[in-house]
Amino acid sequence: MHHSSSNATHRDKPRWGVAELRRLEVADLDVLGVRPGARALDVGCQVGRLVKRLAGRGCETVGVDIIRRDLLAAARRLRDAGLPAHFVAADGGRLPFIDASFDFITCTETLEHMADAWFTLRELVRVLKPGGRILISVPDMLPELIAYHVYPMYREDLFGHKRIYTRGRIVTEVEAVGLRVYARRLRNSVESVYWTLLFLLDACPYMKPWAVAALNRWRDRSNAEPYSLLYHVLDKAGNRFIPKSIVVYAEKQATPAPSPAGATY
Repeated sequence: MHHSSSNATHRDKPRWGVAELRRLEVADLDVLGVRPGARALDVGCQVGRLVKRLAGRGCETVGVDIIRRDLLAAARRLRDAGLPAHFVAADGGRLPFIDASFDFITCTETLEHMADAWFTLRELVRVLKPGGRILISVPDMLPELIAYHVYPMYREDLFGHKRIYTRGRIVTEVEAVGLRVYARRLRNSVESVYWTLLFLLDACPYMKPWAVAALNRWRDRSNAEPYSLLYHVLDKAGNRFIPKSIVVYAEKQATPAPSPAGATY
């Protein structure tokens, strides 16, 4: 189990040795503090990319999603990798687990799809152990606003994004359910540029046929392994201006916070 953990840690870093994530990943499991033998939950797991990374770190991992087709794909991914994991079809606002079940929870690019994310945040806190840690990521505001105003289908998709987060709003909502935010990151500006250009091209029918193909070739090159140092540098610099994702790392207090002096309830 420890052997898998060390290999997974190495795979989180490009071959040229800089301690950075792969370009399309938002979750830094080292910042989260994941350790072998812990219980981990990924809510909104989709096809299991993050579940695979958690299981590869030696965690007893559970993936939750409401789309059964994605859960089947996730189970195949883990089976093909020879890693154990469990998958549950459930709504993030009604998790079928007892209180304080997990040491670590991840919830990436999921809250923005929910009409009322407060219920999901409360559920995540409920099933997180005291002293446990949680990672939440949501799309950053600028690329969301561009997509909303440029691409009509973005506004009309019934299963699309129900809310747009500012960097302050997501932190406020996470802290409002009793968590302590200890780290924040901005990720994937190259991907943000890709989707912004794709939405703009959709509004230009004369350019779309050849430009979209060229854009997709550029994206494929940027995602290919071994990862390009140039793309990494551009991605990191761009995160200051137009990141795709806001990532918040938080901790559940091991003991209740003391009440302010003189407070009454």
